[in-house]
Amino acid sequence: MGFINLLAFGYLGLIGLVVLIYFFSKKKNVVHVPSLIPWNILKEDVVRSKIFKIDLLFLLQILLILLLVFFLAHPYLKSNIINVSGKNVILVIDSSASMQTSEDDGSRFDQARTEALNMVGKLGQWDKMMVISSDYSSRIVSNFTDDRNKLNKAINNLKPKDTETNLEEGVGLGISFLKNVERGEMYVLTDQSPSAINIVRQKPGNIKFIRFGEKSANVAISSLDVYQDMFKDYTEREAYVTIRNYSGENKNVKLSVFLNDEVIKEEELELAGDEQKTVSVKNLSAAGILKAGIEADDYLAVDNTAYAIINEIKPINILLVSNNFTLQGELEKIEQGTRRIKLTRISVSDYEPEAVKDYDAAIFHEFIPDVSPDINALYTIQNMYAFGLQEEDAKDSDNFSNLLIPEQSLLLNPKILDWDNTHPTMMHLSNLDDLNIEGALSMEPPDWSTPLIKVSGNLGDTPIAFAGQYAGKKVVTLGFDLGDFDFSASDDLRMLILTLNIIQWLNPYEAEDQNKILTGGKYKPHYALKDNIEILNPQGEKLEYDFKGDAEDPFVFNKIDYMGEYKISGVGFSNRFVANLFDEEESRIMPELSDETELEFEEKEAVTLVEDKKTEFGKYLLLLVPLFLLLEWLLFYKKVRAGTA
Repeated sequence: MGFINLLAFGYLGLIGLVVLIYFFSKKKNVVHVPSLIPWNILKEDVVRSKIFKIDLLFLLQILLILLLVFFLAHPYLKSNIINVSGKNVILVIDSSASMQTSEDDGSRFDQARTEALNMVGKLGQWDKMMVISSDYSSRIVSNFTDDRNKLNKAINNLKPKDTETNLEEGVGLGISFLKNVERGEMYVLTDQSPSAINIVRQKPGNIKFIRFGEKSANVAISSLDVYQDMFKDYTEREAYVTIRNYSGENKNVKLSVFLNDEVIKEEELELAGDEQKTVSVKNLSAAGILKAGIEADDYLAVDNTAYAIINEIKPINILLVSNNFTLQGELEKIEQGTRRIKLTRISVSDYEPEAVKDYDAAIFHEFIPDVSPDINALYTIQNMYAFGLQEEDAKDSDNFSNLLIPEQSLLLNPKILDWDNTHPTMMHLSNLDDLNIEGALSMEPPDWSTPLIKVSGNLGDTPIAFAGQYAGKKVVTLGFDLGDFDFSASDDLRMLILTLNIIQWLNPYEAEDQNKILTGGKYKPHYALKDNIEILNPQGEKLEYDFKGDAEDPFVFNKIDYMGEYKISGVGFSNRFVANLFDEEESRIMPELSDETELEFEEKEAVTLVEDKKTEFGKYLLLLVPLFLLLEWLLFYKKVRAGTA
């Protein structure tokens, strides 16, 4: 035991002060001596009085002083504290498609998982581990913990995805934690090398790559393209399968193509090292799921299958809102020639927002509604006086026309400068330089749109046509009148093609992007979603969403982890889309033979620290003071009652 404040013992002098108080305040006893009794009869100890008698009250007061002095001296008990600080291990596990490559002892992912479990088993008593999974995105599957059961469960629950890898993101996430822990070390379990993700730029610190993979032979379907539109019969549609040999050896490949699980094509191919071949597929006799699969002597199976959707041929109901019959006559030529559209015309005065509810798309001719219609729509506008865009009052209003066309100017015989032939509405239009347009509106496009045809005008190089999505609906705006063209004349053939492209793009049954979704990507429905929906992924897992149809943000599905068919269902509707891998980096499974990137790594050890600890207990002595004060008061009160105080 020891004392922190030795000066407090100076207060022990208070004991002498108490003795003096007792000495001077000692009450004298008066002895009455009867005159008849001789003096010598009294005892000497009665006649002579001591200074004072040491009684219990005196002892209590002395004890109180000692307690207070001990409290002020801060007494303590000395002991040793042993503090053990373990290391912090960060584990990044690559869970991308290439980790599914078969090796002699299971897949690369199986080997990585076994290694991870072994590392958990080797953790010291005071060590902690964090686990990060990395594929197309990175996520923490277990925060720092020393619970081995929790770590083993997290690692065993991991599954490789059919996606690309974004290992650089996963390593970067791990580095951010590594810089903020003591005795940290990081392991990356992958089939990639440090140079593949430019890790040196991230200033990694204490990192070690543990690489898996020896096999190199792989053959993959690198693309599956389907050429289809609503104006072609099923037999006129074609699909093209591209197969690539990523190994350096010759490979024999058997291709099988299925339409709704029925074989429609089989072919055997021989591919030289690093060669690719494309096979055309016809005989597409119906709508449904097109599946292409290959059989080859390789070590990665996930890229041996690809999917596409053959769209159903279904007429589109179009509402034409126009005050004249010119454009109606031209559209009726398409209706009669293709039998793929059903046209209905109403006048501008008869239009109301509810008028579009029974149609698939709408065409507004020289008219823009005050409120954006809830439908995919084409606006063909040349005469700006038809809807008052030039009026100063209208520019300050909240009409949909001001949002659609904020600024505009009328041009005569505009000269076309450029066009976007990558947009679906501009397909098969290779030359528009000499397009004969007598008059057009040069418009400032909204920020949610893409210019289609640009001209030189009063507003600079601005479009006379643009397309985009607004409030979840597709919008095409043409600053010229389609009714000025004769769709049956050869000179106006390009306008006919443009109109057909626009109608097909506006068709809600034609989802042109549904065959181009890659694993790890996003799916944006082109139709309204309401209430609860359920998505069944290719692994048979059901994902449920409570979707509010009036939500401002459109629904985006971003859990496309596996290749294959995804089924979406809800109240009164069902739909589907497919996803494919098509990733050269994942299909090229050949391990890198060497890596010049050098990473410094030092395996850390737990550190034991011994510290002296002083445990004060004076505060507990202070708790006895009220008790002793109470005892003193009771004793004094008793003496007063007895007359001996």
